[in-house]
Amino acid sequence: MDDIGTDSAHAYWNAWNQDLYGAGPGSVDAYNYSPAFAQLLYPVTLLSWPVFLVVWSALLVTALVWLMWPLPHSWRWPVLLYVIPPAVAIGNIEPLLAVVAVLGFRCPCLWAFPLLTKVVPGVGVLWFVVRREWRHAAWAVGATLGVLTLSFVADPGLWFAWGQFLLASSDTHIRYLPLWIRLPVAVGLTVWGALRARPTTLAVAMMFAMPLWSSGVLLMLTAVPRLSRLRGPETASRPQR
Repeated sequence: MDDIGTDSAHAYWNAWNQDLYGAGPGSVDAYNYSPAFAQLLYPVTLLSWPVFLVVWSALLVTALVWLMWPLPHSWRWPVLLYVIPPAVAIGNIEPLLAVVAVLGFRCPCLWAFPLLTKVVPGVGVLWFVVRREWRHAAWAVGATLGVLTLSFVADPGLWFAWGQFLLASSDTHIRYLPLWIRLPVAVGLTVWGALRARPTTLAVAMMFAMPLWSSGVLLMLTAVPRLSRLRGPETASRPQR
């Protein structure tokens, strides 16, 4: 039980108790995301670690239950019992990114979340570009730039520090296929899915686009049950001209 959440959740909670980007890439409690996410979480990090862990775990569990609910009853609970324990043990944001993959079709502003955390899973914004849904693309990009601007004005130095941190991360040991191989696959899947109006491919594309791979990236596939039920002009119509 002492190890629950220590992989990622503790890094989020502990971000402001240290030099935000002082811990090297891949080290214990290293904070990897943009300053904007840390600033958003700051009020919750004032809670004690056990309370923060309960709140964060409840958020992840709620996201997974919502994502998996469209499954047939005979599959729903076995799948949830399979995915929830490792998701809570890791405490990473993958379930929340899966929620964005679903709700981002109706609320493009949500794409600011992946773009300002893991960055490359924001490849999903290409869906709107391929389908010439310019208003949706503009909302996604505009929301990201708006949050970035407010965060930068609050503390410009943190953004320069994050840039240096990302450059240092390029030397991090890769256990699986490197991003320069996976990213073209992610882009190709997004483009193909947009042209064919098959939103389920977006979950797979975002999985391939994760900056670092581990078993946790498979949690992106929890978006598939909801994505497979999407209907409407955003996904079913032909690309706009």
